Amino acid sequence: MEVSKFDDARGSARASRLIATEIAGRGANAETQELARQVAEAQIDLRRVRYARHQFLSDTLSMQYYDSYANMRMRLKVQRALLRPNPPDMSIETLKFATSRPQGPHKLATILSGEAKKLLAMDRYERRALSRRKFAIRAFDAARRQVASARE
Repeated sequence: MEVSKFDDARGSARASRLIATEIAGRGANAETQELARQVAEAQIDLRRVRYARHQFLSDTLSMQYYDSYANMRMRLKVQRALLRPNPPDMSIETLKFATSRPQGPHKLATILSGEAKKLLAMDRYERRALSRRKFAIRAFDAARRQVASARE
């Protein structure tokens, strides 16, 4: 199911109808069509949250000077100490820390720990969408079996 071309809010209802028709088939009754629409809406929500998480991580990783709030505060503290009239003696490691930015895997770890609340919220939303889709698929399958048994 291709959903990417329907990601805007206005196209959402149209997208769910089109996907529902694809799931249920053209000759489906109203109940089956409604159940297929619920599956489609859950799939669209799932696609959206995954896309949003991907965009968030991609945008954050592409920030050249990204650093966690805690690290920025620590760097600022070190830099303020260095600007005093009688700066304290500091180790080379401390000076490197004050002037560097996380790179590579360290940057990803910093982002994941610094943005954990946002990512956890996205994960919760994804789990809810997965659950809604699972139950919608079960209801859809049950209705299809019922229709098939009634025909026999």
